[in-house]
Amino acid sequence: MILIRTAVPGDAMAIAAMAIAFRDHLERTVPTDAQFRENVALLLGQDDAEFFIATRDGIPAGYVLQRYRHSMWASGTEAAIEDLFVDPAVRRSGIGRQLIGHALDRAATRDCVTVCLDTNENNVASTRIYTGFGFNAVSKRWNGRQIFFRLNLER
Repeated sequence: MILIRTAVPGDAMAIAAMAIAFRDHLERTVPTDAQFRENVALLLGQDDAEFFIATRDGIPAGYVLQRYRHSMWASGTEAAIEDLFVDPAVRRSGIGRQLIGHALDRAATRDCVTVCLDTNENNVASTRIYTGFGFNAVSKRWNGRQIFFRLNLER
C-alpha cells in the first residue's frame, strides 16, 4: 500500500538517504552526504518548504520538495516543485504521479495561484508526469518554450 504524507523531522534521515541516491543516480558528488542531512533537517524546519514522502508498505519510496514564495507576476503565492525522486526499484508504479498530485493539492490548500518546476527535456518519465497534470513549457506570449537558466556562483 502506498501512503503519501507531509514529512516530519523524524523523516529527515530517510529523505536525506533518498536525496543521496538521487545525487548518485545523477552521477554527481555534491552535495556531500553530510550536507544533504544538514539541508534536509534545515528545510524541514522552514515555513516556506515542505517535503512530501511516499511510503510503500511502510518503506520510504520517494519524496517531493515543494517551496513557496510570493510572486509579483502571479500576484500571489507560487509553489515551486524543487525535487521529485522515486526509488528506482518502485518506479513506474504510480508513486511519482501520486506525489505530484499531493503536492498540487497542498499548493491549492495554501492558496497558491501557480505551481512551477523545471526538469530536463530528456527526462521523459518526469515530463510525462508533469504534462499529464497540465504543466506546459510553451509561452503563449513568445510562442516558444520557457527555458530555466542557472548560474552557479563560486564560493
